[in-house]
Amino acid sequence: MMKRALLYPTALILCCFGTLFGVQPSAQAQTLVLAQISDRPKKDFRQLRPMAEHIQRQLRPYGFDRADVQLYPDVQSLMSAIRQQRVHWVTETLLTSARLVQANLAKPVALKWKRNQGNYHGLIYVRHDSPVQTLHDLRGRRIAFEHHNSFSSYYLPALTLRQAGLTLQALPHPGDAVPPNHVGFVFSRNERNNLLWVHKGITDAGSLNNGDWDLPGRLPDALKQDMRIIYRSPAYPRAFELVTPALPPEAAAALEQALLSLQQEQHGHLLSRYEQTERLTPITAEHRALLQQLDLELLP
Repeated sequence: MMKRALLYPTALILCCFGTLFGVQPSAQAQTLVLAQISDRPKKDFRQLRPMAEHIQRQLRPYGFDRADVQLYPDVQSLMSAIRQQRVHWVTETLLTSARLVQANLAKPVALKWKRNQGNYHGLIYVRHDSPVQTLHDLRGRRIAFEHHNSFSSYYLPALTLRQAGLTLQALPHPGDAVPPNHVGFVFSRNERNNLLWVHKGITDAGSLNNGDWDLPGRLPDALKQDMRIIYRSPAYPRAFELVTPALPPEAAAALEQALLSLQQEQHGHLLSRYEQTERLTPITAEHRALLQQLDLELLP
């Protein structure tokens, strides 16, 4: 008799990425799940898994026998998983963190210093020979944001342009015509494309954060030297660690303590693997207020 092939739903493969590595949870095991939005699951899984396993070992007294990393393509699928009690812990940037907090799906427990940045700001830049001198000169032109989940390269520049009195228009393709008196925008998907599109004239301007701009080797120096920054935003928190309602209060407190106890001297290698984290520091009242008050309706 011919054996029937087993078919696995695509969503299960995407969301339970850890099972691709051959680790199958037992019926009795309680799994600590760390989640993030990702468009590069293999790389992000490798970066997040060691930290998930380390924290799980600290939470073993609370019944967590193993760790898993679940990666989602967008905030809607992440929020759905949290509502279904499938996620305990999230590591995300300010924009996604604010969406989760305002939906009562998570609360922050630590500030994440990525690439030695507790705070960062957004940049808008143009070619050095561009006629664009001010934000208002972008009217009728195109700008490249990085991706729709980016705080520094979408929310901040979009907010800035709107506050300057400009009207934004999404363009399905970079070559599409910009409506009169609008600023057309497209998503480059990564920082290198963002810079290349401006350099090649595909868009008139681009937007990145100062961490990507200043980090040696992150972007080609020869291309950056051909650019001119026309706007720098105020500084905002870089990223957060959050817990969801699926984690019991005692375990949530233990997870927070475990994260905040990580020190460079003892855990430097683990932190570095965790998306180049330099350290994790306590949440302040200002952080909580920002996450609650960030105006998500301003997004185009």
